[in-house]
Amino acid sequence: MSEEKKEINFVWGKPAPSLIPTVEMAAAAQRVFADPVMAIAGMQYSDSPHAGYNPLRQRLSAYLSDFYGSSESLDDLSITGGASQALTVILQILSDPAATRAVWLTAPCFFAARKIFEDAGLTGKLHGVNELEDGSIDLEYLEREMMKLDNPTLMRPCKPSSTYQKTYAHLIYIVPTFSNPSGKTMPLDCRRALVNLARKHDALIICDDIYDMLQWPSATDDAMSILALPTTAPLPRLIDIDRALPTHTNDPQGFGHALSNGSFSKIVAPGVRTGWVDARPTLVKALTACGALTAGGCPSQLVATMLAELMDHGWLQKHVGGKLVPAYRKRWVLMKKAVERELGGLGGGVVDVGDTGLAGGYFLWIRLPEGAKATDVARMARDTEALMVSPGPSFGVALEEQETDFEPFVRLSFSYEDEENLVEGVVRLARVVRALLNRDQPN
Repeated sequence: MSEEKKEINFVWGKPAPSLIPTVEMAAAAQRVFADPVMAIAGMQYSDSPHAGYNPLRQRLSAYLSDFYGSSESLDDLSITGGASQALTVILQILSDPAATRAVWLTAPCFFAARKIFEDAGLTGKLHGVNELEDGSIDLEYLEREMMKLDNPTLMRPCKPSSTYQKTYAHLIYIVPTFSNPSGKTMPLDCRRALVNLARKHDALIICDDIYDMLQWPSATDDAMSILALPTTAPLPRLIDIDRALPTHTNDPQGFGHALSNGSFSKIVAPGVRTGWVDARPTLVKALTACGALTAGGCPSQLVATMLAELMDHGWLQKHVGGKLVPAYRKRWVLMKKAVERELGGLGGGVVDVGDTGLAGGYFLWIRLPEGAKATDVARMARDTEALMVSPGPSFGVALEEQETDFEPFVRLSFSYEDEENLVEGVVRLARVVRALLNRDQPN
């Protein structure tokens, strides 16, 4: 009897256990509970307005200012229960199932976001906008389709305007830096043009900026010095571009047309369930007035006290730059080289991430050899090789003519599995692809 293969999971977008700072988190928790003031602050409801634990906001403000080169004030920041929970609140407060005309998502998109939009009553309003080779999106298509819906008679909100002071006509959801799944980064000219488009059509750009800090040079030179690793953002965020512009005439209250949705999930651990929204103060104030927050206080209040302790004395910069980035870069190089070696001769390979000179995030977006279909590959990989991969079609937005066919692609995560499994998993993937190509060859 042949030995059963150990499962290798390239689906999970979560950190390897060895990269989770359990010791440091335990020490931070001990410091919190040893201090009655901090302990009570963490164990009580948050104070109103419910923007979150102030020491964490202060340290986060300094951290973001250093990384992005922006001028962050406390009024720009609210603590959230992570990027997914924050998106839920954003939609509850700033969208309306009847009045919001459309939701535009980059295609391919982060598939789990679709369900959050649908839960907010926006089913049937989701549209894909193709991501282009250089990481930009098809702005011509986006504006043309938005204009078709720019009819004021469509704005018949079901929420009372006295409570919900701003309802956006359009929502645009993107992961602009090291996008999930493609790993691409939106160029500066596209960022500026997208902000201007959003201002023109009363849209809110919701940016999942969760991978920004996980960046490294895209060269695969193993000998590259740790000193060469970047420590600041390569491009301004869309919120910074929007914030630098004057208030638009269709936004007299100054909510703005972009926000940054951040998370500690990728730079500390997913289980801390803590993140932040960075936006104009008017928008932040609206989010903190959400019913769930006014009733129950800011989410993750206790963990926020521990994270504030962790962030003291520059720990987060050291953890990200000294541990996470070198580890993820090594994993990225291992998997990328394995894909080039195992699939290159078959006509497959890693999709190029653009010309920024940087790679990052958790994933590689793989183009399969001609004739191989992602759904078949994923099924056979699971059944015959105990290998889990994410097929391209799962990252589609809607069945529209404009949206690209993602059957030729699979997404591979390099963040979770041990390093030796990254290479072994790609070997198994190549074995599946060869078997499928040989099966489909005419006799």
